[in-house]
Amino acid sequence: MTGTVSPPKAPAPLPSGSRLPDIPGPLETLRIAWRRLRRMATALQLLFALAAASVVATVIPQEPVTAQSVEQWRSGVTGPGAGVARVLDELGLFDVFGSWWFAALTVGLVVSLTGCLLPRWRAFVRVARRPPAAGRNLERLSASTVLSCPLEPEQALRAAERVLGRRRFRRRRVGSQVAAERGHWREGGSLVFHTAFYLLLLGAVIGKVFGFAGSISLAEGGAFADTRIAYDAAQPGREFDLGDHRGFVARLDDFDVSYFPDFTPRDFRSTVTISEDGQRVRTADIRVNHPLRYRGMTLYQIGFGMAPHVVVRAGDQVLLDERVLLAPGGGSNLWAGTAKVKVRDPDSQIALDLALATDARLGDDGQPVLGPDPRPRNPVLVSSLYFGDLGLERPVPAADFDRGDGPVETAMLRPGKTAKLAQGSLTVEFRDLGYWSGLQVTHAPGRSILLAGAALLLVGLIPSLYSYRRRIWVEATPDGAGSRVTVAGVALQRKATFTDEFDAVVSALRDAVGSRPPPRPEAGSQPYSQPEPAPSPERSP
Repeated sequence: MTGTVSPPKAPAPLPSGSRLPDIPGPLETLRIAWRRLRRMATALQLLFALAAASVVATVIPQEPVTAQSVEQWRSGVTGPGAGVARVLDELGLFDVFGSWWFAALTVGLVVSLTGCLLPRWRAFVRVARRPPAAGRNLERLSASTVLSCPLEPEQALRAAERVLGRRRFRRRRVGSQVAAERGHWREGGSLVFHTAFYLLLLGAVIGKVFGFAGSISLAEGGAFADTRIAYDAAQPGREFDLGDHRGFVARLDDFDVSYFPDFTPRDFRSTVTISEDGQRVRTADIRVNHPLRYRGMTLYQIGFGMAPHVVVRAGDQVLLDERVLLAPGGGSNLWAGTAKVKVRDPDSQIALDLALATDARLGDDGQPVLGPDPRPRNPVLVSSLYFGDLGLERPVPAADFDRGDGPVETAMLRPGKTAKLAQGSLTVEFRDLGYWSGLQVTHAPGRSILLAGAALLLVGLIPSLYSYRRRIWVEATPDGAGSRVTVAGVALQRKATFTDEFDAVVSALRDAVGSRPPPRPEAGSQPYSQPEPAPSPERSP
C-alpha cells in the first residue's frame, strides 16, 4: 500500500510595516529621563562630576581669583600654550564655578536628590503611620516560645503591654494578641542622612551665589570702608552686586599679640571700631575663632605683621609718610617689605626695600646680630634705596619692581632715628614701630543651612547604624485555670542581635505574668524542636 505525503504548508507571510524598533515619543522620552534622573546612582554620578570639576578648578587658574595668571596662560607666557588655553577658554575651565555646565550639573544634582528623597520620605511616613499588624502561625517562627501562667488572658496581655512599653515598642491590641514593632528609625536615619547632603549642597550653592569674601590688611590707626575697591582681594558671589556692600567703616584702634615661652603666638587681638554715617556704632575685639558680626558681615582675624612708620623727605618736601606693611621674611623675628616713594617720573623713581629685625643688636663689625625674640624689643630697620627707572608705574605689587644692579645705598635705623641717603639729598626716618592686622570679611547667607546639614549628618548616622526593624507578638488564650501565652518575633535586620533582645523580652514577660519555667527534660530523652524558616520581611506572618 502506497501512502501519499502532503506538501508542506507555505510559511505565513511576515507582517507588513517597518522593521525598525519603536522610537519613544517626546512624553515617553521625558518619562524615561525622569526615571533615570531620580535614581540614587544618577545623583552619585552627578556628585562625582562636581567633585572632579572642583579638582580641575584647583589645577587651572580661575579668572575671578587670579586674572593675571589667566592672561599669562592665554598669551602663552606661562601654562601649556596659547592653543591649549583657547580650548580651555571655550570649555569654560578658566571659570569653572561660573560656567553654564557647572550650573547645569548643580541643578541636575538638586533635582535628582529631590526626586530620590521625596518618594522615600512618602513611603517612610506611610510605613511609620501604619499600626502593627497581627501575626499568624506564631509557633512556626524560629524565635518563639510558649509560657503557662495563672493569669487570665486579659491580664496576661496587659502585662505584655507594660513589658513592651518599657522597651519603647509601638503596641496595638488585635483580638487576643498584642502586636508590637520597633526600629523604624533605621530607615528614617538613612533618609535624614541623605537629606543632610541635600541641605549641604543647597547651603553651598546659596553661599556661592549670594555670598562674599574679601581680605584687608590694616595698620594701627588705619580704617577701611565696606566697598569693593577697599579690599586687597575680593571674591563676590554671582549675585552679590556692588550695592550689596553695607558701606560701614571699620577702624583698627589697637593690636596686641602674646607669645608662649617658645615664641609661638599664643593669642592676637584686634580692637576695631565700627562706624556708620559718621557715627560710632560699636567697638569690639576680634580674635582667632572670635569674629565680629555686623549687619550680616563677619570680620575674622587671619594674620598680623609689623608696620614701621617711615618718613622720606627730599629737603622740605615729604615724599612718603605712612606705615609700611611688612610680611614674614623667613623667621618669626624677620619681616620684609617695599615702599614706593616716587612713581611719576620714570627716570627718577624711588623705592625703599625694607627689612626689619625685631630683636637685634649691632656687633663689633657694625652688622646686626639677630636674637630669637619676635617681640619688638630691640628693632632694627634696614632700608635699601633704589633709584631710576624701576617700573613702578605698572599695576604690579610694590615688591615686584625692577631692582637693576642693586641698591644705591643702605642704612640701618633704630626707632626715632634718621639717616641721610643719596649724598644727603634724601632723609629716611624710622619714626616708630606698630602692627598691622589681617582681616577677612565674609557674607555667608547659607551658613545656617550648612550648620543644619552638618547636624543632621550626625542625627541621621547614629540611628541608621544602631537601630534595626523588629516585630514581636504576644498571644494569650485560655488554658484551664490560667492562660497559654505564645511569644514570637522576627527581625528584618541584625538577626543575631535580635536573639538576645528576644530572650530578654521573654524573661521579663515570664516574670510579669508569673510563669513557671519549663520542666527539664528527663535523662536520655530528646527535647522536641521543630525549627521553621522565618517569614519574608515584606509581610507579616
